[in-house]
Order: sequence, then C-alpha cells, then structure tokens
Amino acid sequence: MNLFFNELSLQSAANRHEANEWFADLGQVYKAAAAKGLGEIKVPEVFFGHAFAEAYTFYQWADDRDFDQDLRSLLKSRITTTPTIEGLLRDREAETGQSFECRCGGRLSIGLGAASPYQYDSLSISLPPGAAWDKPMVEVEIALLDETADDLREETCAVRHLFRDTHLDAHAEWLLRRQRQQLPNGQVLWLKRGELFPNLVFCEHVKGQVAGFSGRQPEFIQLQKRLFELEDYAARRPAGEFDADALPSKVTPESETRLRDFAAELTRACPDGENREFSWHARFTPGAWRLHFYPLEDSSTIIVGNIANQNDIK
Repeated sequence: MNLFFNELSLQSAANRHEANEWFADLGQVYKAAAAKGLGEIKVPEVFFGHAFAEAYTFYQWADDRDFDQDLRSLLKSRITTTPTIEGLLRDREAETGQSFECRCGGRLSIGLGAASPYQYDSLSISLPPGAAWDKPMVEVEIALLDETADDLREETCAVRHLFRDTHLDAHAEWLLRRQRQQLPNGQVLWLKRGELFPNLVFCEHVKGQVAGFSGRQPEFIQLQKRLFELEDYAARRPAGEFDADALPSKVTPESETRLRDFAAELTRACPDGENREFSWHARFTPGAWRLHFYPLEDSSTIIVGNIANQNDIK
C-alpha cells in the first residue's frame, strides 16, 4: 500500500536549508509509516518541477551533499518518478469507466483524491511546514461520473492523512485491517509476524512450515484466520489464564494417544530456550491441518509451535 502526496501542501522555503528541514520532517513521518507497512510515496507530476526554494527542485536537494546522505537516499528511493499519480488515476479510470474529480476547500487535488476511499483507499501525506494540514483526516468533495450511464455522483468524504508521525495512531486499527488483507504468501507472513501478531511468539521451526504457502491456497487463507483469532484473543487474555471457549473457532488439546505417539514431533524448541510440548491446537481446512500453540502461564503471550497436517507432522 502506497502513500499519496498532497500537492496542495507544496510550498517554497526561504532557502535550501529551510527546505532541507522540511524534507527531514517528511522523512521522519515516512519512516514511521514504512514501519507500519506503507510502501512508496506516489507524487503528482508537478512535484518534480516544484521549486522548494529558489531554483531548487527535489532532485537538486537529493544531490545536495551539504545535507544528510541517508535521508536524501531514502526519499529519493521512495519518491518515484513513475507512475505518477496522474498515471495511476488514468489506469483506475480505464478499469472502472468512471471519470473522477476531487476538491479540497474548492481546490482540485489529485493526491487526496487518489488516497480517498473512492480510488486507492490509502493514506495521503503532506509536506510538513505550517499547521494547515496538521490533522489525521481531511474532508474532500468527490465527483464521480459514469459516462456509460451518464450518472453523476457528488459526495463528501474524509481522507486519511499524515502530517506528523503521531497521526499514525489515529489509523492504527484501519492499518491493521488493511495489512491483514494483503498477505501474498507465507514468507511475507513470517517476515511481518512481529508487526501483525505482537502477542504471539513463533518457534523458528514454523518458518519452514509456512514458507511454501501462497496467497491462492485456501488453506493459507484459513491459516491466517486462525492466527488472527489467536492474536486477538491473546491481546485481551489475562496473564496466566487460558479459556478455550473464548476463541471463535474450536480449539482442543491433543489426545493422550497422539501425545504419546508423536511426543518428539509435538515438542519444539521455543525462542526463550525452553522445549515445550504443544498440545493445544486449532484445526483448519482443506485437509487435516493443525495449528499448535502454547499459552504461557506467566503472561498473555501465546507461542505458536507447529503448523502442519496432522498426518504429516514433522
């Protein structure tokens, strides 16, 4: 998911040093957003020709060795020339057959429009100087014209917005929902496990078990559902208590027979260095899949130890 730059926030600084302070603030906001899973900053065509100070464009700043190289490299790599927001909106218009227009305070805005729920349903981001854009939501007027049906819709909506890094707090639940919808495969799930499942701990063995899942597999979709159910429960679980009935999907312990026959396969080395026997499990289909977990007794954390077919635990 990308950020969309609000071109209405473009200004010109008194000098290049002031412009650099603006970019430093923008970089701080972007780093916080990137830590939440946001990708590039998509910008309109006007961005690259804009004078951020007298005769001082974005690329002139990016090549200015008087300023922090890491910051310049970061923004240069994340603010890409193609596709611009105009190109993305043209693609969306071709897909939907609808002409689109967005205004904010009577002024046209393609950046806020692209981030709106009527286009890419993402986050907009503004250049930091001044306080005019210091708010997590921006109200805009949307006009949608379906040319085939000659139908014009005009509506007012709020666009999610970043001006400072603390604005991310206002979008935390929404970001989590979006991230949960955008896991393409098991490798990405593993890489983002700390971000998506802050109340779960995964044994290293699980990495290999989820690596082969693709987003097209129905069992991967069901696995995600079970993991998010476990995460949501762990987030509200009192330390030291485990209530199997509080989970939306049925969870049960392994039978004594399976615990005896598969003792080695159900015992895993945990990140804290202890070996634990994983008996509690949730089932998911298609197939006879099981997600084994261990609720810690001294905290609300739950350890995930196995994700495998019950007929092929290894």
